[in-house]
Amino acid sequence: MKSIVISGDDLTFKYAKKTVLNSLSFSFQRGCIIGLLGENGAGKTTLFDLICGSLTPTSGELLITVEADDIAYLPQVVTFPPALRISEVMEMMACFQGLTVVQSSLCLNRLWPKAMHRRYEEIKEHRSGICSYGEKRWLATAAMLALCRKSLFILDEPTAGVDVQYRYLIWQLIKEMKNIGCTIIVSSHILDEIGANTDYFYFLQKSGMQRFNGMQDFLTRYQSSSPDEAFIKATVLEEN
Repeated sequence: MKSIVISGDDLTFKYAKKTVLNSLSFSFQRGCIIGLLGENGAGKTTLFDLICGSLTPTSGELLITVEADDIAYLPQVVTFPPALRISEVMEMMACFQGLTVVQSSLCLNRLWPKAMHRRYEEIKEHRSGICSYGEKRWLATAAMLALCRKSLFILDEPTAGVDVQYRYLIWQLIKEMKNIGCTIIVSSHILDEIGANTDYFYFLQKSGMQRFNGMQDFLTRYQSSSPDEAFIKATVLEEN
């Protein structure tokens, strides 16, 4: 059985009098790809902020078995300095990790799929200000996974706004990180990709978190024929 990297027991977080996370209990296993689903406002980002130490739980227990400097967190909003070229942004990200240009190139060559390399070569001299959000999104995700020598990665909607081809490549890279022993926690609104690519996922609601061991488990639980139908039923039951 895989060891636990993060667990929560009766974990609650409140902003003033508003309860954002209510008595959550969960466990994330080391060396797995773990999905996190939930409506907008369900508290996915708040949970990530608690794990990363940006917020403190109101009550309950949050156990994290890795050091804070062994966690890499990619938030929802990605911003590059608009005047910098993409190649300069990459150099800056490598510098933050203490890597030389040669070392960062070796990391990218070892982990990036060929299609990512080809696209990077096409856009590396572009100013980041003229690149689309989706382009910057996949680049930031792919660079972080390849350059950050961490054991735990938290990705908050890494494929939002990203073209289908690069969504696929990001997931291939996430799987490669799992293969070398990393733990990756991913939130997404794209139900099919969570079902197809994670070892298991949690559905986060105001009433708590439920674990599902695959999309078929989710469909069976809510007697549904599609992920969208199951998601809608889950949220309607929550409201009632």
